[in-house]
Parts: sequence; structure tokens; C-alpha cells
Amino acid sequence: MPIELLNSIGERLRARDPLVVDLDVPRRAAVAMTLAPSKDDLEVLLIRRAEHEGDPWSGHMAFPGGHCDATDATLADTAIRETFEEVGIDLAQHGQLMCRLDDVQAHARGRALDMVVTPFLFSLDKPRPTTIDESEVADAIWIPLRVFRDEQFHGTTPIARGDFRADFPAFLYEGNTVWGMTYRMIREFLRAALLEAEVRTQA
Repeated sequence: MPIELLNSIGERLRARDPLVVDLDVPRRAAVAMTLAPSKDDLEVLLIRRAEHEGDPWSGHMAFPGGHCDATDATLADTAIRETFEEVGIDLAQHGQLMCRLDDVQAHARGRALDMVVTPFLFSLDKPRPTTIDESEVADAIWIPLRVFRDEQFHGTTPIARGDFRADFPAFLYEGNTVWGMTYRMIREFLRAALLEAEVRTQA
């Protein structure tokens, strides 16, 4: 079942053209959304970013990834390199690049930034153990895909930045809150993979 679901997702996403944000921005970044079959579901790898003063995404749940640098031939190479550096998983050796997902313009504190983030979908044969770089990552966790498809794990999280306060939509799972850019990426993935309709039918 998980293998069949993984294959189905790959077929659907490879048949579409991803949204490309064609902006002349000084910074490009890439992240890896990695799926791996377990006993009865697919699992998704997320990290909790280390906390650093001045980092707008300090402590956030996210996909492994980071800024493109001169050593990266492509943005996919950026996602592969950053994943290995942050969590010790070598997607070049053990993973398979399935497709590029929709670009996302980064936002922080309610405003658009001059940075575009490109997610790439990878697959692994199984959820592999992680070895985190503690200077960048506080934790790494494999989360069942059903969590993002099941309304019982959907909610909101209050965010306060100076005088700004608002409730943002979020996935809530075992003390982990996934919101912001990563939340948007996952929702777009579910829509593109035709899985979001199943969320509503399960409610």
C-alpha cells in the first residue's frame, strides 16, 4: 500500500508543470521533501531548526534545505547537499529525485522577502536514521503522511512579533507545530498530488 501510494504520487506530480516564481531575486534556496514507505504509510522527514537570534525561522519546523551556493550545479543539488549537511542522509546515494514542486516566495514577519525557495520531492526505500548538525538543527522527525491528510491534526497557532499578533493555520502533531512556509508547501503538495480531497472525505 505505501509503495503503491508513493508510485501514484510520483505519476501525478511528474505529469504537471510546477509553478515557477520568475523573480529577479538575490537569493535562491531549495529544500527536500522526502517520502519513505513504512509498514502502513508513507513518512515525511522534517526538522526543527536550531534557535538563533535574528533568524526569522528560528525554531521552526521545516524541510532540510538552505541557500544555493557556488558549489551547487542545480537547485536540486542544493537540496541534496543541505540534507546531507543537516541530517546526514545522502539523497544522492540512497534517494531518488521524483520531481520539482511549486516555488514559494519566502515571507517573514508578514512581508515578502527577496528570496524564492524551491522544494524538491525525493523518495527513500525506508525512513533512515538521522545525524543532525546541532548548529543548524535541533531535531529531526519522520511524520506519517496521514497526519497532514487528517483533519484532527489541523489547527492554528498564535504568532506574535512585536505589535503583530495573529493565528496561523498549522499542522499539530505530538508537540510539533508545522506552520508558515512549510505548511504552505505541504498543502500545495497535497493539492497537486490530489490528496487534499481525501482530507475532506475523512473528516
